[in-house]
Amino acid sequence: MSLQIGRDVFVRVHYDLRDGRGNILETTDEPAEFVWGYNTLLPSLELAIEGMVSGDVVNVSLEPEDAYGTRDEDGVFAVAREEFPENVPLEIDNEYTAESDDGSSITMRVIELHDDHVLVDTNHPLAGETLNFNVQVLDVRAATEDEILAARAEASEVGEQYADVTDAMPS
Repeated sequence: MSLQIGRDVFVRVHYDLRDGRGNILETTDEPAEFVWGYNTLLPSLELAIEGMVSGDVVNVSLEPEDAYGTRDEDGVFAVAREEFPENVPLEIDNEYTAESDDGSSITMRVIELHDDHVLVDTNHPLAGETLNFNVQVLDVRAATEDEILAARAEASEVGEQYADVTDAMPS
């Protein structure tokens, strides 16, 4: 019997990601590799491939609530240009990290440049989008101890960063 995708299993996949209108957002040139169970993928996508084996193919459609969330229009606001350091080049679509009033970090993306202010968006660029994944499982094997330790460390770092950003978001 083939090894199934589950906790502490090393997985290699190819995937295509399309938005709800069918536009390709991302495709893998090289296989994506990860240890399953450490929040490497969107949780809903991770659950969708659980139990699959090498050679399986699946199409997964994730509504915004199961992907990057719905858009929060309060997350779009103006920041005075003088709030940005002078040595920071301001360009549309660039992301910047700032400190909120409570000292936590917040990531924002520039969406408009004006003479006296910059319009920023703290929503994930794919917030509000239905995401359609086509995933082909290439390889499934037991993860090595080193791979598991690396996955745990990365999951811990991502979790801490995510907590900082969500704590700073307007409620």
